Amino acid sequence: MASVRVYFTTNRNILAKGNAAVFGKTFNPDGVAALRFGHADFDGAKAPAVEVYPDRVMRKGEEVLGSKRFLDALHERMAGGATDTLIFIHGFNVSFMEALAAGADLAREIRVGETPLNVVVFSWPSDGEMIPAMSYYSDREDARATGPAIARAFLKLRDFIAKELTADDYCQRRLHLMAHSMGCYALRQGLQAIIAKEPRSLTRLFDQILLASPDEDDDTFECEDKLKPLPSLGRQVTVYHNPHDRALLISDKTKANPDRLGSDGPRLIDVLPKKVVVVDCRTIAMVDRKAQHSYYVHSPALSRDIATVMAGHEPESFPNREYITTRRAWRVIGELPAG
Repeated sequence: MASVRVYFTTNRNILAKGNAAVFGKTFNPDGVAALRFGHADFDGAKAPAVEVYPDRVMRKGEEVLGSKRFLDALHERMAGGATDTLIFIHGFNVSFMEALAAGADLAREIRVGETPLNVVVFSWPSDGEMIPAMSYYSDREDARATGPAIARAFLKLRDFIAKELTADDYCQRRLHLMAHSMGCYALRQGLQAIIAKEPRSLTRLFDQILLASPDEDDDTFECEDKLKPLPSLGRQVTVYHNPHDRALLISDKTKANPDRLGSDGPRLIDVLPKKVVVVDCRTIAMVDRKAQHSYYVHSPALSRDIATVMAGHEPESFPNREYITTRRAWRVIGELPAG
């Protein structure tokens, strides 16, 4: 198994030194928008080595913030390896270490061209434990409160690119964004926090934006206070959905949520922004019923599809898609289980 470095930013609480989990289940005590940065090295089956960057350190007589070290390292990695970067926001019921492991899986399984993908995980304080009903509502409130932290991370990245990089520094590699499940709801809160803080700051920072199994309302692209402004941040938005997603069915039927975007896609296809592409994943999700909600990893068919999206190909040129005319959407073609 190849060695992988995953970068991270988080608004979780940091645990005592020596604790293998590193970050816990609550917010940073300095505030819900207070961020810490670092990286984790995955090497085979061994536990990852996690390094948390100090908030501040003196270098050559100058104070260097942890965010600056993080962004410098990210730029160096992209420029040195000609590597695209995917920023990943995880979903409900995910611990900090599980979030990093998901990032490592994405880095191993998705290749854009000949180079491996560089992954940054944004980890918010999802409970990481299953207490029926209670943990879902707790995580949803935490996702809501995480909005300002996502906005702050976005603005730091935007300012670094706009103010600290010269024309010679641009590496001609692309930034992509993926949110999974309730991470899409956290992304909505972050988007709205950006608009509230700096209404004119919705610049196209990302190339591809991917929403995987989004635990988000199916009218989200119709509403200015939801994800309607999201296409302003990227060249294209791809929505992956699965009508047989049991996790979203539970969210829909038992949590008093409206119909979910990750189940049947957008409510009104006719008013969908032209940048938004809808992809039905029911065929590949049926291969492994345990992965009906997490098919964005460990599915070779979807890994190929995601890589093709990030490479910038037009939807009609994908080798493993078919167009469903009645739904005006694409479907990923995968192998059905035997029998």
